Amino acid sequence: MLDNEFIPHNPLLQQAHFLINISEELFYGGAAGGGKSDALLMAALQYVEEKFIPEDQDKMTYDALILRRTLDDLEMPNAILDRAKQWLLPFEDSGDVYYKDLKKKFTFSSGATLTFRYLAHNNDLDKYQGAELQYVGFDEVTQFPENQYLYLHSRLRQTEDNVFPIRMRCASNPGGRGHEWVKKRFVKNDSPYPFIPSNLWDNIHLDHDKYTARLSKMDALTKQRLLNGDWDLAMTSGLLIDRNRLEQNLRPITENCLPVFSTIGIDPAGEGQDRFAMSNLTFFTNQKLMLTDLASTVKGQHANGVLRNFILRNQRFNPVVINFEKEPGSDSDRALDYWKQILGDIIPENNIINTAASTTGNKYMRAQPHALAVHENRLFFNQDLMNQTAGDYIPLNSLFNQYVYVNPSRDEMKKYSSPDELDSLGYAFIAMEDLLKGQTTMTVGTRIGGA
Repeated sequence: MLDNEFIPHNPLLQQAHFLINISEELFYGGAAGGGKSDALLMAALQYVEEKFIPEDQDKMTYDALILRRTLDDLEMPNAILDRAKQWLLPFEDSGDVYYKDLKKKFTFSSGATLTFRYLAHNNDLDKYQGAELQYVGFDEVTQFPENQYLYLHSRLRQTEDNVFPIRMRCASNPGGRGHEWVKKRFVKNDSPYPFIPSNLWDNIHLDHDKYTARLSKMDALTKQRLLNGDWDLAMTSGLLIDRNRLEQNLRPITENCLPVFSTIGIDPAGEGQDRFAMSNLTFFTNQKLMLTDLASTVKGQHANGVLRNFILRNQRFNPVVINFEKEPGSDSDRALDYWKQILGDIIPENNIINTAASTTGNKYMRAQPHALAVHENRLFFNQDLMNQTAGDYIPLNSLFNQYVYVNPSRDEMKKYSSPDELDSLGYAFIAMEDLLKGQTTMTVGTRIGGA
C-alpha cells in the first residue's frame, strides 16, 4: 500500500488496520473526522496496479464498486467521487487511468475498474442483478436499509482464476435510518463481523479545534454521536411521540393518488444557530396529508435562493398559502415585508396567498396538533426525504429527532438546537387546518375548487 502510485498519502493508523484486515466483511468509522471515505477509497484501489496482473494473463479481473445513497451525495464537492477524481485523473495523460464520466467509472491500464453508483430505491437493485464484483464499499452505510446491503453482498464473486479476495467494506457515523441494523451487525459485542472504530483525533490532517467547534453547533444527540461515535446514545421516545411511530408513517408518493393543494410553512432564521426551515404539506385526493418536501439552510447558504427554489420545485403540489412565523414586534413586521418583496414575482404569478402565524405557546404546544395527526394516521411523510441530504445533514432525520426531544421545559430545550424544521411543519399545518375548515379567503377557496 505504501508504494501504491494511485494513493497520494500514507494511511492513518486505524486506516492501516482497516486495509490489512483479511475479513470478508468489515466496518470502519463511528465518530466523524476519522477518514472514512479515504479508507474506503484506499481499499478499493488496493489491487488495481499492473503488478497484480497474473503471470499468464495480459489483464486482470478486478472490479470494485463504491455506493452512496443519492446522486447528490455522490457528486457533492470533496465527497468520495470528487476525492477519487483528485487522486486518479492526473494519471489520464500517461494512459494509466481512463475515466468515463457518464458511467462514473475509472478503468486502469491493468484492466481493473472502479465504479461509483448511487442506490436510492430498491428498484435500483435490478441494475446489479448480473454483476460480479470483487469489492463493494458502502459510504455512509447507515443511510441504507439492510436488504440493499445484503443484496450487494451477494454480488461478490471469486472465480477459480481470480486471485483477488472478495471484500465487503462499509463506513459510517452513528445515526440515520440504518443505525439499528448496522449497530447489531457490526458494533455489538457479540457481532461476528469486525468493526474498526475511528475518531477525529486519529486524523492528523484535521484542524481538531475547528472541527469540534462545527460539531458543537448541532443538537446534543447528533453531537455526541459524531464527536464520540456513540452507538448507544439513541433518543427514541419523547413526550410527544416515539421514533418508531414516526417511521411507520413513511410512505412513497404514488401515481394513483393526486395532490389537491399544499401549504408551505416557514420558520425564518433568528439569532445564533437557527436554520431557515421550509415545509411543504400536501392534501391528497385520498384525504390524507403528507409532508412532501422539507428543506433548511446550511452554513454558507443564503435563504433567498433556497426559498425561491423550494417554492418553484413544489409547484406540482399546487401551493396556495405560504405561512410565515410572526413573532411579536416591529422587527418581525419588517422581516415579513422583506420576504413579500423577495417573493413578489412568484406569489402573484402563482396565485399564492402570503400569511403570517403569530407564535403562541411554546414549541412543544405548537407541535402537539400535527403529532396527534401522526398518531391518528392523518399525517404521513414522503419517504424519499430520507434520501435528501445537505452534506451530512438530513432534514427529515432532524425533524424526527426534534419530534422526540421537543419538551415544554425551557431548561430541557437548552440541551438541543432549535427545532426549526418542526416549527416550519407546524406553520404549514396551521395553514392547512384553516383551509380544510373553510377559514380561508375567497381567492384561495376558488383556486382550490378549480384544482
